[in-house]
Amino acid sequence: MTEYLDDKDKELLKEIQKDCAQTLWQLAYKVGLTPTPCFKRLKKLKDRGVIIGQFALLDKEKLGLSLNVFIMINISEEQYASISEKIKSMPEVIAFYRISGSFNYLMHTVFTDMNDYY
Repeated sequence: MTEYLDDKDKELLKEIQKDCAQTLWQLAYKVGLTPTPCFKRLKKLKDRGVIIGQFALLDKEKLGLSLNVFIMINISEEQYASISEKIKSMPEVIAFYRISGSFNYLMHTVFTDMNDYY
């Protein structure tokens, strides 16, 4: 179900996507609200499930993970069900997408170098 979002909600979402560590005061100022209505809107967006989490975006190169590898996979739904927990537990996998075409999954992985990949 699509949630109704007014312009202020959309502005708030845009701002927290840029930097979720901003203070309530900073967010309120940027979207033209005072802190209390800003807080209430954020809480409502979280309660409605529009905002489902916050995370840090890491610089992979500074962590020594300079090799991005995209792996295309063609497996059945049954095969996916049997390996999905294994995929979720692999620290090298940072994203896993269902796609259309010759392959049905795309796995985004990161490694330190080619030796780490092999």
